[in-house]
Amino acid sequence: MTSQYFELWEGLLLPVYLLVILGIGYAIAPKQEKRLFMTGLSLRLGGSIAFASIYLFYYGGGDTIAYYQTAQPFVVLFYEQPMLALKAIYSSYSLENYSFFSVETGYPLHYIYSDNQTFTVSRILFHLLLFSFNSYIISTVVLAAISFIGPWKLFLMFKDLYGNKRNAAIAALFIPSVLFWGTGISKDTITLTSATYLVYGIYYTFYKNEIKVSRMLGMVVSLYFILAIKPYIFMALTPGIILWLISSPISRLKTPFLRRFAIPFIAVISSVIFVLIVQQLDDVLGSYATDQIIEKAIVTQEDLKQDYYGGNSFDIGEVSATFLGILSKVPIATLYGLYAPSLLQVNNIVMLLSALENTFLLYLTLKLLGTFRFKRIITTSLDHPILLFSIIFSLSLAFSIGFTTPNYGAMIRFKIPLIPFFVFYLMSLTMLIKKQKGKP
Repeated sequence: MTSQYFELWEGLLLPVYLLVILGIGYAIAPKQEKRLFMTGLSLRLGGSIAFASIYLFYYGGGDTIAYYQTAQPFVVLFYEQPMLALKAIYSSYSLENYSFFSVETGYPLHYIYSDNQTFTVSRILFHLLLFSFNSYIISTVVLAAISFIGPWKLFLMFKDLYGNKRNAAIAALFIPSVLFWGTGISKDTITLTSATYLVYGIYYTFYKNEIKVSRMLGMVVSLYFILAIKPYIFMALTPGIILWLISSPISRLKTPFLRRFAIPFIAVISSVIFVLIVQQLDDVLGSYATDQIIEKAIVTQEDLKQDYYGGNSFDIGEVSATFLGILSKVPIATLYGLYAPSLLQVNNIVMLLSALENTFLLYLTLKLLGTFRFKRIITTSLDHPILLFSIIFSLSLAFSIGFTTPNYGAMIRFKIPLIPFFVFYLMSLTMLIKKQKGKP
């Protein structure tokens, strides 16, 4: 198998980059967690190579290649006229900027360059290509290594919360779909590491009161990438974060009655703050503002009825643009967002791997619900703000994806930011309730 975006010299140079990355990783890995750090990094590098190989040699294209095709001309232009390249890469699309390119440099893909969300990926890739000999596969492993910071920091946060390294590692570092879809050149990789780093930063800055300028700068950069690339992730994160920050001081009260009494007030205050934030960011959210999301869902469901998706899709039924109409779709859309595709819906190898993972998620869920009373599950979740955040974020993003994305292939990728938090919630809640009941 061959690809026009892969040459022999890249295959020879790739092991050198891998050795350098692993060497740097070994040098900076925490002594007490060196083995786990290197295992996690190695799996991400392996996942990124698998991701790149499938798009290079199996699909022969895709969004990831389009990002590369768009970034490549900027690199060539940079070597010829650096100032023009920097002006074009750091400013929005314009006819003037597009005129900088020629047949010699190549032209960026117009539909990528003119869309800020997609071009942000190419803009990031441009910097990586400068240090990767303009190679797609080498820049892929470099991005995978850099983006490891988010999942690793999330692991440290999970471990610090309840001291269970096994659960923390499984949730943050070893989920197969995250290791594949969250390691290539894509929106998903960048927003995954941004979301995980942002949550880590909030935990240590506001919950642990450990103020670090570098961490806060990382939080700002992470928030920028989320808003620039996938604003709907911000909308899914925000309600849980607000509840988390407001309820954390309340959860430390020793009187259970006072904690329960404060819940309605916390919910109301959080809702008001969320609405105000969304209103202020309406221009930034763009097509992901609430009314636009509803319109998009209706359009995609109509497309589905025309069978534009070739059978690789699901139907949540007719969507009505009313509050009750949307509310009626919450259960089915959320279930699809969390557990689809199932083993009964598989029609290719990628769907099979995802279905096996979803079966594991369903097993953890049913085990939790079948072992403990629902009231105990709710009260324990309310007593632990980070678990409350994790389930609210997971359910919010699952609903958003299930409501607007009737295509299994896209949904598998879109859901990866929620999976670490959902797995952590299920495993940690089971552990905490067992401890409360005195079980081993």
